[in-house]
Amino acid sequence: MRRLAAPLITVLIIGTLAVVQHEALSDTWNRLIELHPVAFVPLVLAATLMVFARAAFLASCSPGISIVQSVRADQSALAAGYGVFLGGGAIGTGMRIHMFRNFGITPLGISASVIATAVVPSFTTWGLPISLLAIPTVRGTASTVEKLVVVVGIFLVVVSFMFWWGALQSPKVFTLVGHAGDKVRAFILRRLSQRFKRTYSLIERTTPKDFSADMRLALKDLIRARWYKIFLASIGTLAAGFTCLWTSASVFGAQGLEFKEALVAFSLVRVLIALSPIPGGTGIAEIGLIALLEKTGLSLVDATGTTILYRFLTWLVPIAVGTMCWWTYNRAARADGVKTLSP
Repeated sequence: MRRLAAPLITVLIIGTLAVVQHEALSDTWNRLIELHPVAFVPLVLAATLMVFARAAFLASCSPGISIVQSVRADQSALAAGYGVFLGGGAIGTGMRIHMFRNFGITPLGISASVIATAVVPSFTTWGLPISLLAIPTVRGTASTVEKLVVVVGIFLVVVSFMFWWGALQSPKVFTLVGHAGDKVRAFILRRLSQRFKRTYSLIERTTPKDFSADMRLALKDLIRARWYKIFLASIGTLAAGFTCLWTSASVFGAQGLEFKEALVAFSLVRVLIALSPIPGGTGIAEIGLIALLEKTGLSLVDATGTTILYRFLTWLVPIAVGTMCWWTYNRAARADGVKTLSP
């Protein structure tokens, strides 16, 4: 049931909007079905760009994997994260770790990659609206919401930067993590029956304290060696995401949308998605983006049509592509005799 929760929420929101804004949705639908098939070519290109931009970012954080492997791992994890309502992110991370192990990546390399890909996007998510709205905020021309985003964003970026800089410079934070891991390990070994010999032996061989210390060094080495690649690849994902929004507006024929206003709306909806407890920001992202686009001067029909196309590219397409990637990966792994996870 939980796998259907996110789609059900989306259907519920669309159903509610269909009642409240039935005329606007009717006009939006009519314009969508009237689009010439050739108009979908730019959408396909934008979606493809997004897939490879995300893969390039993952590859920049994961030395040793090819771009094809990166596409498979990233899209499979993304499909789980968006498609599973509760715990989808954790399931997706587990799938990526499993695939990385079969790709030959070391446990330390996997850990450094997971941390880097989780932390870096938070800086870009908040960094974009800060850079766009800092001057309007200082001048007093920004809205209350925009000012709040800037203030909260600066606070979070500064605190996060100071935390990670300190954690990488001093072993104290990772030492605490190692001590906590040792306690968890001891607790599990006390509770776990020795009848499960394989599991018991596996846990018994773990050394959380040593692994945590090594993980800090691995993450530090990764950032030192690849910080510029990671930064540029992260900017690339932003550019690809905005390309999806701008292409959606252009294909739908939205009138009056200026580049800067679209960029601000894009940056703010990314914040909404990041703050949403629902995987992929389902529902909140759609409503929020429609409101943000209307604020730029678009009609309700143009804002709705642009949002539908944009979310199709950034939410529905990853689920479809990721599901196919996971299926082909498992099929190839079985053919090679590699142990796989159940879908």
